[in-house]
Amino acid sequence: MDSHLHDISLIQSYLDRSLSDSEKEKLEKRLKEEPLLKTMYIEQQQLISGIRYSHLKQKLEQLRALEASLPGIKPEQQGNQIFLQRYWKPLAVAASIGIIAITFIFLNRTESPAELYAAYFEPYPNVFAPIQRGADQVADKRSTAFQAYESGDYALAATLFTELLKEKKEPGMLLLLGNANLILDNPKEARNNFITLINDFEEYDNWGKWYLGLSYLKEGDLKSAQVILRELSNSEHSYAGKAKELLKKAE
Repeated sequence: MDSHLHDISLIQSYLDRSLSDSEKEKLEKRLKEEPLLKTMYIEQQQLISGIRYSHLKQKLEQLRALEASLPGIKPEQQGNQIFLQRYWKPLAVAASIGIIAITFIFLNRTESPAELYAAYFEPYPNVFAPIQRGADQVADKRSTAFQAYESGDYALAATLFTELLKEKKEPGMLLLLGNANLILDNPKEARNNFITLINDFEEYDNWGKWYLGLSYLKEGDLKSAQVILRELSNSEHSYAGKAKELLKKAE
């Protein structure tokens, strides 16, 4: 089985609580160590939640249809039927209201910072030193760093970017290093990268703010994320629309 499909199957079994203790322990260890697997886990969690909410809405519609089709009880019927005549509709209405309330709560629940981060984070593309396929290139440290980022080897890219930035600060390199650190589940390091980018390179201010806001969400610091996103949403930058949308969900 493809490893990606195997991981999805493993996550689904974990969410269904059908893994053995040893399998559960191994997966939880991997979730802490593998950021891409953790992102996949959050996506599967959201997918299952969406299916459950859809099922709830379907059941509510079925209940409404059933209630509308129930016949009335004739007044001449005696005993327990008189009780039912008086109370079955209020009870049915109460049940409907209860289900509607539960459905509303589930459908309108506030997403957690981790869920918001997973929904909105996309790695910034390497537009600073794109690799030209088939072209003869000198494999120096700089080109190797950007190539590693493009190929998804974020650990190597982060190591090389960090070394190169000690020699010379480059805004594009700082931005990509911050992204790599987010993917590697190093939000504090990423936050420092984006703060440096904002402070030292004014032209990259808004890019830095967008990813800084995401860094705070990844850390679970909702208030700091809201401050950054609010500031960005009031700008004329291309990220302003996304920031407003995300801010609305985060409040």
